[in-house]
Amino acid sequence: MFYLEGRPKALGAALLAIACVLWAAGVPAQAQTVTVSLSLAKYDSVKHGQAGDFVGVSPGVVHVHVGDAIVFVNDDVKSHTVTSLPESSTFPDDPHWTDDVLHSSGAIGSGSWSTGELKPGASSKPVAVKKAGRYLYGCFYDYSAGMRGEIVVDP
Repeated sequence: MFYLEGRPKALGAALLAIACVLWAAGVPAQAQTVTVSLSLAKYDSVKHGQAGDFVGVSPGVVHVHVGDAIVFVNDDVKSHTVTSLPESSTFPDDPHWTDDVLHSSGAIGSGSWSTGELKPGASSKPVAVKKAGRYLYGCFYDYSAGMRGEIVVDP
């Protein structure tokens, strides 16, 4: 066996550091709660995203991970919703929603979902993020004004 004085300790420290890095890489990240602000008054400039143009949402494109949750905060003077646009890769001209979206339902990545109606100053319940993918949403009341956003969910 080849031996140099002081080398066994340095080698041991290096192996320990590598083991710690490998262990940490296998530990899942702690779930986060992300906040998205809704306000046509505050965020009135048109932004351009992969799915199309949007206003009234900040951030307009939010990045999260499976297991995270999103809270939508109405920072505006009128009511809004955050309602999914299932199976859409771009913002459609007409989302064809019904009044059912005025009630909170579902989770991101599990079909249709909505925060329900959020009065001025209100916050949604945390909306769980269940599945990786790209999800579009809009406001039931102000969709035609461009109040829309995108959620990118990584594993």
